[in-house]
Amino acid sequence: MTALPLKLNRNIILITLIALIIFIGGLLLLHSVAYQIKDKVASGLLADFVITFPVLYYLIMVRPLKLPLKRMLLVISICSAVAYLVLPAHQREYILQLRKLTAAAEILFIIYTVSQIRKLNAFYKTHQATLPDPIYNLRAAMAHVLGDSLPVKLIASELAVLRYGLLCWRKEKSSLKVLHNFSTHKETGYIAIWCILMVVVLVELVAFHLLLLRWSPIAAIIATGLSLYSMILFVADLSAILKRKIQLMDTHLLLRTGLRWRIYTSINNVASVKKITNDYSSEDAYFKGGIIKSGGNLLINFKEPVQIDRLYGASRTLSTVLMNIDDYEAFAEALNAQKENSI
Repeated sequence: MTALPLKLNRNIILITLIALIIFIGGLLLLHSVAYQIKDKVASGLLADFVITFPVLYYLIMVRPLKLPLKRMLLVISICSAVAYLVLPAHQREYILQLRKLTAAAEILFIIYTVSQIRKLNAFYKTHQATLPDPIYNLRAAMAHVLGDSLPVKLIASELAVLRYGLLCWRKEKSSLKVLHNFSTHKETGYIAIWCILMVVVLVELVAFHLLLLRWSPIAAIIATGLSLYSMILFVADLSAILKRKIQLMDTHLLLRTGLRWRIYTSINNVASVKKITNDYSSEDAYFKGGIIKSGGNLLINFKEPVQIDRLYGASRTLSTVLMNIDDYEAFAEALNAQKENSI
């Protein structure tokens, strides 16, 4: 039972150390050698970035742990991107040639994905018939058709972020009969907190862009682009929290905090609900699902462990959840009434 986790941790630590030695150690070496041999060192580093490290990743992670071979494409792409950003201009020409080769593999993957659209749509409709949640249902359908791999999960997650970040005005639809909706953001004052953080992010974004611009225009553009995408993620988080409310149905309960996580379980599986007025802590394992990670005012215990689906990260199975809700009394009353009706 413990052999695989121990092996996994050992391999992760090993590949992390190798990455630090190659990437950080290599850059320090590049900036410390004499100018006359810098080009040769840079060429050696390029080979380490795009050949040595991917090969070691395959030998240490992919083959021993039986990971999907598709993951190598992501690793090579990341290594090429890092090499392009940090190495001198002469080596960038080689990276562009390499990207032409990897682009062929990416195009083949896209063609394969397009060919599976009909099957993808069928799995999506199957999930939608059970619980209309387009975000998590799309990810489940993609996992069924394209494989339950990290790149597929990341693509599905990014599509969810773009949907709520760029189309934040669109309303949330549900074809299920929902008896009660309960919001989660008002009591924490999350909108006010979000606005303050957004102003801080904007100020720091402008200042950081101007600072980088004096050092490297390319680095400034890349950093600004990444920061703008982070802002889309920030907007998506608020948009989803406002729209994706807790839903109480005839026989089932849907708990969620925006895009971050969700639980779908039978009402009769709820053992107890409790209002938390102070900071909560317990020696027993529980899921911290509040808007502010360490806090919450609703503690739910389940008779049987429930699956907690997370947009980023693997699913978990626990029996206790701490989260936020704005009207605890109305929620507890409605939940108890439905439990009595379902008996």
